[in-house]
Amino acid sequence: MNVHPSDTALLPVGTRRQWILIAAYDVSTGESSEGYVAFNVLRHLCKTYRIVLVTRRNNKERLDSDSLFIRECSGLHMVGYDLPKWASWWKRGAWLYQAYAYLWQMTWPQVLLSHTRLRQNLRVIHILNFHNDSIPSLAWQLRLPLVWGPINHNEIVESWRREFWPTIDRVRHVVTFSLRRMLWLFDPFLRLHIRHSQAILSAGQWVNRRLALPQTSRVIQRSQLGVNEADFPINIASSQNSACPGKELIYAGRLDWIKGVDLAIEALSLLPRDFRLRIAGKGPAESRLRALVAHLNVEKRVTFQPPVSRKELSRIFSQADLFLFTSAEVAGLAWVEALACGLPVVAFNGVREVADAALHLPGIHLVKIEKTRRSQIESLAAAISAAAEEPRHAAMLSEAVLEKYRWEKLATTIREAYCAAMGAHL
Repeated sequence: MNVHPSDTALLPVGTRRQWILIAAYDVSTGESSEGYVAFNVLRHLCKTYRIVLVTRRNNKERLDSDSLFIRECSGLHMVGYDLPKWASWWKRGAWLYQAYAYLWQMTWPQVLLSHTRLRQNLRVIHILNFHNDSIPSLAWQLRLPLVWGPINHNEIVESWRREFWPTIDRVRHVVTFSLRRMLWLFDPFLRLHIRHSQAILSAGQWVNRRLALPQTSRVIQRSQLGVNEADFPINIASSQNSACPGKELIYAGRLDWIKGVDLAIEALSLLPRDFRLRIAGKGPAESRLRALVAHLNVEKRVTFQPPVSRKELSRIFSQADLFLFTSAEVAGLAWVEALACGLPVVAFNGVREVADAALHLPGIHLVKIEKTRRSQIESLAAAISAAAEEPRHAAMLSEAVLEKYRWEKLATTIREAYCAAMGAHL
């Protein structure tokens, strides 16, 4: 493929201090969860290393004018790379994202193969590609120590969850997961990428099983989730308890089908009338969610509002009694941020990071997975009712979650992976 070299001519060469090259498809200071995780990884690694960041060209253009990114990631050098127009004319927004991301990760290393002087100044290449562990890279061809992750994926969504979805989204979900399963099983480039990675950061055993990762020291288990304690100060007491009676439930995040906000609304309809639900977010499911609220006659108990800053979200958390993490996602940032405020969380059990965290973190109330939608909604309502009556130990909860999920903890694990990769490459 005749890949477009973008601005690789501006890459730093000949410097005395060696560089780390990080490839991240998405980086942002808050526009997306994936990008926000990448930003927080970079802001901490910049304290230790000089970094060359390879990302998409339009992503680079946004970051070039983002004052927060410029301030927090000073000294970082960015390279914007995209496939040439003739090879990507079919790409439209999020449509066919996986196919484009696959080609992007496979082709950007080819641009750097001719930059011998740059490679001489690189210590490690890090594929920061946690959103989809079925997408490989050809970065191993650069013959440098290679780190991959933290990597993760969502399992197929249970059929009872998909009953609320539009038909096209149900079909798309099944087809996408089937294609991903084929990649896990048969993609030779994925096998090569795993074999040539000196360190792999895996989010959990479900990733290890899907990728058939070897049980060796080069596979390091670590979630990609984190929290900035300055953004989410501890919630010592819910200020709404004295001013407004009843229980305030909160969901915050994008209103996508996989998030399961419909389950929270249906569970609310089974709870006493003094339970209220605040939904903070926007997304394709919003109109259907509003119609569901009207159908169940709970308009006076449900509040919709646009997405808010993390500072404002912290204030909202301080007024709530419970955070509802109804999503079918394996990960998700919002429940960690709620816990950091001392706000208890109700979530579904299963193969998920929140279920693993519940084994050693207080304040997480898990809902048993049922076989039918109706029984699942009833179980969710019962769990919410029980959790709302339990005493809150905000300080203990906040301290425990920060000890495990502070962003610096993730950065430290990545630094250790760099050291392991360089040692294995010798």
